Amino acid sequence: MGDLEGLAASIAREGLLQPIGITEDFRLVFGHRRLLAVQGILKWPTIPARVVRVTSLLAAEHDENEFTKSFTTSERVAIGKALEAEIGNRQGQRIDLELPEDFPEVQPGTETRELAAEKAGFGNTRTYQQAKKVTEDGTPELVAAMDAGEVSIDAAAIIAQEPPEAQREIVQMPAAVRRQIVRQLREATELPSTAEARRIARETGMLVADRTGRYRSGLSDEERKALKQDLDSIWAVTRAVLALADTRLDPAELASRLEYWH
Repeated sequence: MGDLEGLAASIAREGLLQPIGITEDFRLVFGHRRLLAVQGILKWPTIPARVVRVTSLLAAEHDENEFTKSFTTSERVAIGKALEAEIGNRQGQRIDLELPEDFPEVQPGTETRELAAEKAGFGNTRTYQQAKKVTEDGTPELVAAMDAGEVSIDAAAIIAQEPPEAQREIVQMPAAVRRQIVRQLREATELPSTAEARRIARETGMLVADRTGRYRSGLSDEERKALKQDLDSIWAVTRAVLALADTRLDPAELASRLEYWH
């Protein structure tokens, strides 16, 4: 859950800048770390909360710009997850039972993620999935930087693939340096996997670099083993020739020795 002590100290010093989010039936939607810090460390008897009406979000149209201003990116991810769960519950209901009033029907053919992304204020499913990855794999520092707009969702999703310590280090870098690091990481992720690199190498007959930075060939294990034996033999002959070149012998004697070994 990250540094709860540090979060609690920040809340005690500056106050709770963002309330937690709950559904109409008091299920927590977002703000789990804030809740733990306030209840477990600061021992506040109450905590500011805002109600996220999941049913209303599915039923009504809303201004995406206004919605994004009202919630941080990570909060909108949490809302999207709650919407996905709500949609899943509806799709699993018995069709012979009458739906409650104001319980909007999910249009057929609409994917759950697509609808959740739209209603949670994301421009498309890809951006929603990227933001979701950051909240799941990113450190609290990375999530906070994304929420503050210091790191874009796309860049944060790339940084989230790195180990936690590397994420924290990248977030602390100056913006220009951070952009360069993200560009390098993006280029690395665009390289094929080891298996894919070998497949391409077999089809093209060329060496292909994979994500580890190593070049792969299309040879099978047996072919690579045979090639290594051939290379070892060639290297052994090369060393023998180099040794003979350094040997001080009369040309006639050297010729006779070569003839003997031949």
